[in-house]
This record gives sequence, C-alpha cells and structure tokens, in this order.
Amino acid sequence: MTRTLIALLAATVTTAAAPNVVAKIKVSPFAAPCAAAAGGKWVWVSEYGEPYLLKIDPATNKIVSRTTIGTGSCGLGFGAGSMWIEDTNTSTVSRVSVTTGKRIAIKVGFTPYDTMFAFGSAWTTAFTQGELERIDPAKNRVVNRWKLRMATGAVGAFGSVWATGIEGVIRVDPMSHDVLARIPIQGGAGWTAASADAVWVTTTKGLTRIDPQSNSVVATVTLPGAPALGDPDVVAGRVWVPQIRKDSIAIVDPASNTVAQTVKAGAGPFVVTTIRGDAWVPSWKGRDIWRFR
Repeated sequence: MTRTLIALLAATVTTAAAPNVVAKIKVSPFAAPCAAAAGGKWVWVSEYGEPYLLKIDPATNKIVSRTTIGTGSCGLGFGAGSMWIEDTNTSTVSRVSVTTGKRIAIKVGFTPYDTMFAFGSAWTTAFTQGELERIDPAKNRVVNRWKLRMATGAVGAFGSVWATGIEGVIRVDPMSHDVLARIPIQGGAGWTAASADAVWVTTTKGLTRIDPQSNSVVATVTLPGAPALGDPDVVAGRVWVPQIRKDSIAIVDPASNTVAQTVKAGAGPFVVTTIRGDAWVPSWKGRDIWRFR
C-alpha cells in the first residue's frame, strides 16, 4: 500500500509539472518568428523572415498589429517605454514605442546578434564587428563598446552585463563600464540566461553553468541537441534550452544539473522567453508561436 501511494504521488507530481501548450498563434508562412518579450500589457514577437514586429494580446492570443522594422530581426527587450529589437541584416537596433508604435532606427556594429535592456540602457552584441555595445536611450546611439570576438548573446544579472563570444564570457559593470571578469569557455559561448544563483550559456556541447560569486564554470550539461542550441530562459526555476534541429526543448534542473524533461516544440524553436509565468517559444522554422504553461 505504501509503495502504491508513493508511486501515485510521484505520478501526480510529474503530471503537474509537465508543461502544457495553451496556444499556437499562427503567423504568415515566411515570417520566421524568432523571439518574444513582454512590453506594457502586450507580448511582442520579432520576425526574422519579414520586416515586422508583432504585437500580441496575451488575453486573447491574437495579433493586434504589426510594426515595420529592419530585416533579419530576432533578440529584443523592453525598457524606457520601448521595445528594442536587433535587426541583423540591416545592422540597426529598432526602438519601437509600446504606446505609439513609432520606430527609431539606431545604427550599431555590423551584424547585431542579440539585444536586451538592463540597468537603464539597451545592450546589443555585434557579431561581425566583434563588440558588446551599450545604447543610451536618452541619445538613441551607441555610447560604449567592448571588444568581444564573435559577440553573440547578452543577459543582465547579478548587477552586471554578461556577454558571450568565441573566447568565452565577459562580465561588464554597467556603472563603471569596467570588465570585471573574463571567463574562458572551450569552443566558445553562445546564448545566455540567468537563474537565481547562476548564469547559463550554451556551448557546442550543451549548457554551461557559471557561478557569479567566483566567476567560474561549475558545471556542464551535455545536450543531444548540441551544437544547434538556441537562446534559453529560466521557466519555473528550470532552464529551458531550445534544440533547434530536434524541434524540442531540453528542460534542465539546476538542482542536479541534468536534463529533467524534453518537450516537443514547433519547427525550429530558437528562443525561449518566460512571460508572466508562461514560456513563449516562436517556431523559427515554422509558422506559429507556441505558448506553454
């Protein structure tokens, strides 16, 4: 009897923890939806295949408007009343007001790969230029640059900006603009996320965990989807890592540094974003946006 009850309880916990798909939002066939972010009461999705930023009402899961931006867009973040989106092909960052929809195109280094907003500024990685760049929202231009070969991802956490490149990770103080640490990653570092006590970066082999106290690698999780891994995020305390070619997401448990679960996603998931407790995962190689709960 005791074993039966334990088994039933374990099954209940597992079922309760399993994410459910609560919406699949259709987009045009050539949109290549890339990343999502919250801004105001809306959810915004960048399109890599078409020059549009989508505005979605999360209450209805309906697209309510489209704003023309640059081309090859993906990474985006919200701050200073605006969405900030990297336009890879046009080497600009689009600043779009969440109230008026007005766009300002800001010239940045060649081939921006990621953009986010933290510590009062927008930050972008210029892959070909080989730089992490800071944009002052009061001036709408790049005001600081840090050399970083093949700069890829960026995240704001633990009072710093963490950016990745072919040689590893740099940690930048957003106030003094000093590089506080350089953390080598064999084979290079890709995309980024931050949990309560760690910074996570994708690599050619899987997911690497960095301790912000020691600025050192403390664990590596091998993932079968490597090296084709996308931009992760932390959802309900676990790290969701897109496995692009496997059309799935590996969910890593930070308590054990192991894959706790793998869930099916749309075609070519590239970026995971947690928004008000839900995970939004556009199908970069498909034509819909999946919303998990």
